[in-house]
Amino acid sequence: MSEIQAITARTTGEAGRYVLEGTGKVFLSDSAMIRRVPSVAPNPIEFLVSALASCALASVESDARDFGIVVRAASAEVTAVRDEADESRFSSILVTLAVEGVDQPTAERLTTHFRDHCPVYNTIRRGGPITVKVEAVA
Repeated sequence: MSEIQAITARTTGEAGRYVLEGTGKVFLSDSAMIRRVPSVAPNPIEFLVSALASCALASVESDARDFGIVVRAASAEVTAVRDEADESRFSSILVTLAVEGVDQPTAERLTTHFRDHCPVYNTIRRGGPITVKVEAVA
């Protein structure tokens, strides 16, 4: 069994723009909530939605390769709807996978690894755990 490594990301910010550094990669994120202007950089919600889509598609393509299943094309679409009564959460998140060139049972088989192993999907589905720690720095 491989050792599970912790993933740490750190942000630095200036005027609502954030640089996310982690695991040798750098991402630019933006928050229209703070800057009140549109941006081409993804915001944190868009990162979450794209993480779900990326994990789903990568799992389908990986399992197809591992099982020798020929897939003509595959795509993932994630739609997250904010809750009107409580904007601190989503009222729904729908992950839609389209797998071309296979029948329905095979398409469903190819999504099993995603549903069973994607930590982003399963943390959202199960509702936790998460902790917030804050430190005042003088």
